[in-house]
Amino acid sequence: MRPIGILERLRRYPVKSMAGEELTAARVAFTGLTGDRIYAFVDPQGKESFPWHSARQQHDLLLYQPRLLNPPSTSTPYPGVEAFRVEVTTPLNLTLPIDSAELLAEIRAKAGKNVQLRFSEKGMQDSRPISIFGFATLAALGSELEQTLDARRFRANFYVRLDDPTPFAEDQLVGRRLKVGETLEVEVVKKDSRCIMINVDPDTGVADLPLLKTVARVNRGSAGVYAAVLRDGVVRCGDSVALLDD
Repeated sequence: MRPIGILERLRRYPVKSMAGEELTAARVAFTGLTGDRIYAFVDPQGKESFPWHSARQQHDLLLYQPRLLNPPSTSTPYPGVEAFRVEVTTPLNLTLPIDSAELLAEIRAKAGKNVQLRFSEKGMQDSRPISIFGFATLAALGSELEQTLDARRFRANFYVRLDDPTPFAEDQLVGRRLKVGETLEVEVVKKDSRCIMINVDPDTGVADLPLLKTVARVNRGSAGVYAAVLRDGVVRCGDSVALLDD
């Protein structure tokens, strides 16, 4: 086992495409972080392969701030249903339960569609349970755009500072097994192909940068990687990230 960096930031997204929560620790199951993307809005007329109504179509979804009302302890491997209660603060500073008729009506009005709310304890990630993003990649993309980029644009779960300062160094981890902290083991399975959401400022909901074009130009459209969980566990900011198969 060889250490290759540290887990510097940890984020959870209770509602798909809405703002995330900054964490200091999290339990990670085979389905991902407890409470990550457990709610989503679905377009009944959308594609079967991608049914989600997301910030791709409605940029200001990023301005809605959800939070778990009774977040489970990291020592609880199988939390009860009360741990998944979520409330959302809207851009107009109104706080509503995630399943309220008022919030659904607001989202439908903005979407112009009869979207539906879906819940899944397992989470509804786009590809794999865990997304990983490197700070060297963030710095390189910022340099390309002559901007200081907000890491939140990339909506990762694990933000890592690798010892290798090469931009997109995390791409080289595809097919490798990692240990994060004392127990969590994951396998990096694929690169993260990006969409227009990274163009959108998470504080304004405005697409203000040609970031997607930049990612396409410098790294063929991918930034960050996805991982599958091999052994569940608890992770904390500051934990070591190590290669298991080195």
